[in-house]
Amino acid sequence: MIESRNHRCGLSLLEVILALAILGISMAAISQLFFLGARSATQATLRNEANILADTKMAELSAGILEPQSVGQAAIADAPGWSYSVQIDDGDQPDLLVATVTVRTTDPGQVPVAMSITRFIPDPDVQDQE
Repeated sequence: MIESRNHRCGLSLLEVILALAILGISMAAISQLFFLGARSATQATLRNEANILADTKMAELSAGILEPQSVGQAAIADAPGWSYSVQIDDGDQPDLLVATVTVRTTDPGQVPVAMSITRFIPDPDVQDQE
């Protein structure tokens, strides 16, 4: 009997190279997805912190802790790397002012994030006259 030598045991070099190329491409795609996920998580955390800081400054403004006057970029003492600005405008309603508080990151190495909150607040000049 003559045995056939066409029976293969194992993988050829071409099949191994092809499998490694597919593995490399898929790992590159997965690492990009991981990077995008980490970046999105960082942005969400910063947006959440900006929202809390803006709400805190608006509460200080509404409670009278901060004077209702426009302020350009001022640092937030309790939050390094953040600044806030206040814009006060006359409202359409009498005795009300429109207050806009904007909080933004100031650290150049950080993802730039800004958050604004706008509310009506009572005009303190009118309240003092009563």
